Amino acid sequence: MSINWQIIEDIISAEKLRRYANIAKAKSEAKLNANASAGESALEEHKRIFIQSEFLERDSESLKQKILDAARQGKYEVEVIRFPGAYCIDGGRAINNLEKNWPESLQGKAKSFYIIWKEHGHPHGYRLKARINSYPDGFIGDVSILVDWS
Repeated sequence: MSINWQIIEDIISAEKLRRYANIAKAKSEAKLNANASAGESALEEHKRIFIQSEFLERDSESLKQKILDAARQGKYEVEVIRFPGAYCIDGGRAINNLEKNWPESLQGKAKSFYIIWKEHGHPHGYRLKARINSYPDGFIGDVSILVDWS
């Protein structure tokens, strides 16, 4: 029986394999960190846009249609805006705890809608509600602002 020494010489040493694996692992971790940073940047940008925006006339037209459609379906409320609780000044704590002054924690588009509702919706019998929709990993998730006419 003869040994084929060429095959044995072609086997990569365990040390080289460890180096290759460590390099691949480092590249993978760097890519994950870069993706996480990009994701955080996108979330911060979305928050900035939300906080700097307002509830516009086109939003009002869409809301009117949502209200009519909901009433035709026998419903008594519609969701006006949904956003992460982190967009509230207090991270959604006042809404979560059903505090009377929860509207003071709103920012941007949500605050803009609150002002419009207070001036126009409330005098016409509409009520405003807020609720937390989810608790991912035990933390406050999305918030809904709703109009109710029940």
